[in-house]
Amino acid sequence: MKRLITLLGAGSLLLSCHNLVLENRQSCPSLLLFDIENAASFDGVNHVHIAAYSEPEEVFLEADTTVVTDIQDQSFYLKVKKSDSVMGYGVMGYEGAHQEGDFCWVVDRGKDYVPLFRFAYDKVPAREESVLIPVEFVKDFTRVTLRFVNYDVFENAHGSLPFHLCISGNTVGIDAATGIPVKGDFRFEPQEEAQGVFHFTVPRQADRSLTLELYGIPELGQEEGLVESFNLWTLFRQQEDFSWEAKNLPDINLEFDYTQVRFRITVAAWEKGEHLQFDV
Repeated sequence: MKRLITLLGAGSLLLSCHNLVLENRQSCPSLLLFDIENAASFDGVNHVHIAAYSEPEEVFLEADTTVVTDIQDQSFYLKVKKSDSVMGYGVMGYEGAHQEGDFCWVVDRGKDYVPLFRFAYDKVPAREESVLIPVEFVKDFTRVTLRFVNYDVFENAHGSLPFHLCISGNTVGIDAATGIPVKGDFRFEPQEEAQGVFHFTVPRQADRSLTLELYGIPELGQEEGLVESFNLWTLFRQQEDFSWEAKNLPDINLEFDYTQVRFRITVAAWEKGEHLQFDV
């Protein structure tokens, strides 16, 4: 009996990843842990989806969902086979979007875009039992608050805004691994949340097609159909402190006086909280 116990014990040691004798360490996993450099900017209970792939083959290895707090206290990790190099990404605020393929997160036509933050990592050696990967979330969306003023001058509108709004464009999401916008048919009709006030969210843009369309409401004195359209890509890009290529896209407050065809734009930087105002 003693001999049997001894043999069983030896067998267990040979199978252990921590055995120092005759161990094939390549069969042991590597634990990927993450350190979010700007974690203090986010709520600790925010959900984060993280994925890992082999590099350069981009073969899926592992993915899981957790919260910011568990990432930062290193109770969360992805377990992958030891590899010379791994890559991957993390996304937060993705609820309402869906995954298309391995890397793209997109919204369907008719849906508002989501407040998606993402980080990416690549060329990370995963040869040790664990590796801590520094990452940083970037903001790949712009929240727009659109406020109409002086619309009470429209005849037969009874003090109401006599338009339906539609936001259209050719970008429906983002490639989480590269940050490259994903092309598709984006079309969303924001609802009036207060008198003359609308909110919508758009992703980092793939081209110059982002447009605000105004459709008349016949019962409020306007002809039915498209009344006017304005290119938002160009309008926003005219501001010297706004760029669709910025690391973190700012939010925008857009005030529109239709009677004078005049816009007032306020650009709000996400990280610094700066507010820069321009008239167009």
